[in-house]
Amino acid sequence: MSAAVEEKPKNDFEEVDARTRQRLAGPFSRLYIAPWWLIIFIVLWIYLVYQISNSDEFSRIYEEISEGISLTLFLSITSYFFAIVFGLLLGVIRANRPKPPEHGMRLAQVIGRALQTVVYHITTMYVEFMRGIPPLVFLLISGFILVPALRDNINTGLVPWLREVMNNPEIPELVWRGRDNGTAIAGLSLIYAAFLSEVFRAGIQSVDKGQIEAAKSLGMSYFQVLRYIIIPQAVRRMLPPLGNDFISMIKDTSLVTVLGINEITQLARKWSGSTFQYVETYAVLSMIYLTLTITGSMLVQLMERHLRRNEH
Repeated sequence: MSAAVEEKPKNDFEEVDARTRQRLAGPFSRLYIAPWWLIIFIVLWIYLVYQISNSDEFSRIYEEISEGISLTLFLSITSYFFAIVFGLLLGVIRANRPKPPEHGMRLAQVIGRALQTVVYHITTMYVEFMRGIPPLVFLLISGFILVPALRDNINTGLVPWLREVMNNPEIPELVWRGRDNGTAIAGLSLIYAAFLSEVFRAGIQSVDKGQIEAAKSLGMSYFQVLRYIIIPQAVRRMLPPLGNDFISMIKDTSLVTVLGINEITQLARKWSGSTFQYVETYAVLSMIYLTLTITGSMLVQLMERHLRRNEH
């Protein structure tokens, strides 16, 4: 017969529930878990809003800078849309590593494997190049090298050919400067497509391979598997990082100031350079960016909580 184990007596504090324990810990226990970073930002935000409402200097600065908010949001949303489309294509390609041809394959299948290998490595080289250089450098390359070269080739090659084929000498030449909104959108889209492709690749590869093989055994093509099996499951895991990348996109629109585009950073730079009000100008600029990014971060956190709640 086993010996009875003597239980250690519990004190009164161990027998109370969690709510009573928190009450016994003292009225200041909530101070340790309060979101102090957010409280500090809110206080600073209220202070700057008060200054804008009551100070002529701050009010004038805000009027000058706020004209670029719509352009900043337009650049962010448009660039991110194209980055998602291109990044998804890159992610699908990189999620399927090429395999060597197997014995007994037809010539067409061997050629298909060879083309897949070439496309895979070109895509990988592009992704690694974009992730390996600073975004500012690529924006400079886009604005002062790629766009002028592409525009000149179109105007000297494609436009004369269209005039001849369509018998219309009035077809205008392409007007695309390296310092306009189109260049900024193209540059940001190409940069972020490389980063988003890794998100899509990881999301696609996270799906159980057994489900993919089962779907293929039922006669589904890869694109049907991608549409009905992979994407619906992967999107739940990809949404939070995609949301964080959109917030980063909002901040990185400030880089297009090197192209002379009048978004909020460029307007702030011009105003501070002409009035020498650097502290006031960049304080207002920081408030605008923080308002946009913190709002976006909270939306992403709410989305993550909603997805986590639905998993159970």
